[in-house]
Amino acid sequence: MSKWLQLLGVDKDKIPEDAEIAFRFANLPESWGVFVLIAVVFLVAWFVLRVYRRENSSCPMWAKHLLAAFRLTVGAVLLFVFLEPSISYTKSRTLRPVLALLRDTSQSMNTADRYIDDRAASSAASVMGISVEELRLKKPSRVDVANRMFDKDEGLLLKNLAEKGRVRVFDFSGSVEAHDVPGIGEVVSEEVNDESNTVPMTLPAFAANGSATDITRAVREALSEKLTSALVVITDGQHNVVSDPEDAVQEARKRNIPVFFIGVGDPDRPQNLSVSNLYADPQVWNNDPFQIQAVLRAEGLSEDSVKVSLVELSESEGGEQVEKIIESKDVDIPAEGGQLRVDFSHTPKTPGEKLLTVRADFLEGESNIEDNEPSAPARVKVLDDNARVLVVSGGPSWEYRALVRLLLREKMINVSCWLQSLDDGRQQQGNTPINALPATREELFNYDVVVLLDPDPMEFDEDGIELLKQFVREHSGGLLYMPGPVFSGRFLTDARTAGISELLPVELGDVGSMEVSSLLSPNNREWPLAVVASNADQPIMRFFNDVQQTLMQWKKLPGTYWSFPALRAAPAARVLIEHSDSTLRRREIARPLLVTGQFGSGRTTYLGFDGTWRWRTKGLDAEFFKRFWIQTVRYLVEGRSLAGKRRGLIETERFRYQVGDRVRISARLKQQNFEPLAVEEVKGEMRLPDGSTSEVTFVQQSGQVGHYELLFAAALQGGHRVSVVLPGEVGEKIEIDSNFTVTLPLKEIQDAWLDRERLIDMASSSGGAYFNPDEVAGLSSALPDRVKNLAFESPPKPVWDNTALLVLLAGLLTLEWALRKKFRLL
Repeated sequence: MSKWLQLLGVDKDKIPEDAEIAFRFANLPESWGVFVLIAVVFLVAWFVLRVYRRENSSCPMWAKHLLAAFRLTVGAVLLFVFLEPSISYTKSRTLRPVLALLRDTSQSMNTADRYIDDRAASSAASVMGISVEELRLKKPSRVDVANRMFDKDEGLLLKNLAEKGRVRVFDFSGSVEAHDVPGIGEVVSEEVNDESNTVPMTLPAFAANGSATDITRAVREALSEKLTSALVVITDGQHNVVSDPEDAVQEARKRNIPVFFIGVGDPDRPQNLSVSNLYADPQVWNNDPFQIQAVLRAEGLSEDSVKVSLVELSESEGGEQVEKIIESKDVDIPAEGGQLRVDFSHTPKTPGEKLLTVRADFLEGESNIEDNEPSAPARVKVLDDNARVLVVSGGPSWEYRALVRLLLREKMINVSCWLQSLDDGRQQQGNTPINALPATREELFNYDVVVLLDPDPMEFDEDGIELLKQFVREHSGGLLYMPGPVFSGRFLTDARTAGISELLPVELGDVGSMEVSSLLSPNNREWPLAVVASNADQPIMRFFNDVQQTLMQWKKLPGTYWSFPALRAAPAARVLIEHSDSTLRRREIARPLLVTGQFGSGRTTYLGFDGTWRWRTKGLDAEFFKRFWIQTVRYLVEGRSLAGKRRGLIETERFRYQVGDRVRISARLKQQNFEPLAVEEVKGEMRLPDGSTSEVTFVQQSGQVGHYELLFAAALQGGHRVSVVLPGEVGEKIEIDSNFTVTLPLKEIQDAWLDRERLIDMASSSGGAYFNPDEVAGLSSALPDRVKNLAFESPPKPVWDNTALLVLLAGLLTLEWALRKKFRLL
């Protein structure tokens, strides 16, 4: 066939392989016209033969016959051209629909069920290839059961699904991630050859680390593929966002797309008491009480109370774990169950790193006795140094009096005061009284924190301001500046003291004109404090472990009458409180009132309003005023304590994260000469809750020498410790570290049973079906077969309009003419 096509001038390369080629005549008569054509052909042939038979007798008979053949052939060629011969090809293709495979990757899929329900236990045991007794002993997770469904029988389930269409995988939790895997999800075009099914198929890794479950979003994402023929959803049926998955299932029903659910887990609601989360500050002070809070969850229990203990873990000299019960208390269990919080207070007596956990006694009938304490203890670093604090105030304001009275009572704070307006000869207040404002490095560097309360510029000069810069930048000291209506205008504009603005985490603009405008404005209205909610968990702001409770308490505190008119926060600074007066906004930026920042290796805080002393009226024994100022001082001191002998600092944005959160860890590191470390990356170590370690890499931030950043997603529940080791003098190694805690999302662990009835109802309403894990062999036969065979026919291509046919016609006519000339015919 290819040779004939070539003779007819057809380019065979333009015809797809395996295409069916058809030959046809475009002008071929139809019906009775065919008989007329045949009659005309016979009549013409008879006439030609008759004419040549009657030619001159000088022409031999064989020549007459040959001439007649030439003439008939020419007529046949002309008839061939008249009928317009053409060829076309037909290419058959198979249009394969998309079969969406949805896998629940939320944290609840990591649940290790006890399988109280016999049907669920039998199904899971059959899939895992073990007995029911072994299943209840080993307690495989739901992810293990789901993976085993696809691994057994050499992946037979996946092969059977692929026969119904192109399998595309959607992993969903709070978000949806589609996987385009060769052989399963990769869609080159909507039309795929039948042979595409021979590509080897493997599913992507199945890991459950999502912080929520959104079945609605997953179903709608799968329906966005226009060729979807069916949905297969592997889940425990727990949906914990505001949408209703039934709405998405009905959308599938309207498009005639059935949804098939495979339920994994135990539908039996547990009778259990679990310690789900454990909270403790990663750094505390020796001989100073701190709070440990445990979150317990009770489900289906008949007991009224349970004994809960705070336990300190340590290692003996032989390497064995030693437990010491610090405190125990009986906790009432609500009859309806639910979440309850247990608070412990502990005063450490020795410095160093401590491991603390909270353990609840086992109760009869509990479905899981392995979660009566957290999966990992809380790591707490106990600091031993007393904080040396210098308080400088321009006058005996209410703020100064209340703050000094508070600091003098704190055991872990050694305070020295310098009241600039105090008469000569009178002794300054403080645990360690001073006779003059520190004016040398030796004097100032004895302190950890300097607090400036609207200081008078008369006792400061350029050298004093430069000394403060060195104190923060090199000594890793902490600085708090609170402007006031008396001296701040002059202090920030005087040529001798204006350099203090470089230390502050705010931008001030034209201080002189702004201050005059501010002083002239009325201060007789109280404005509520606008707390930046995203920063409510910052150490200075935290009143309670629960962020929402902290925010509610801040709303109850007295507001401010006067504030300094700062423009905005400096780059990289964190705004904790803003002014609530919208008329004070500049370029849509609210006036910052409380801002934290970094200057060199030290921490700085800007408190742009007075009146915190009025907070003493709230809480028991002025608890919120005390907590705010003590936490502020400790935050500034910790910047120095965390600095690893002034060589650097590692900081997390928060002390507590949830699994799946994006964790950003920043590090500011220095060389031995205290100059910023100038390398592109620094290797560190991450100690995980299970005790294992992994190497991490801090990458230098663009354009910031000595500033490094580490980004990763929180995956394991429990305490984490990240550290960097820097070389010191004579082989000394200086370790800089920081701790943080990762907890499980509460909504993923509070309702974690298999909601079988819900899945059955949704599957039925969509036209699909529900399958237990051991029934998936019949899944492929239940799926709709919507594979379509399509045929593509090309337009007809004429084959008469070519050189070969022209040469043939010219040749025949030439031969006939020559032969007639030879025999002297007309």
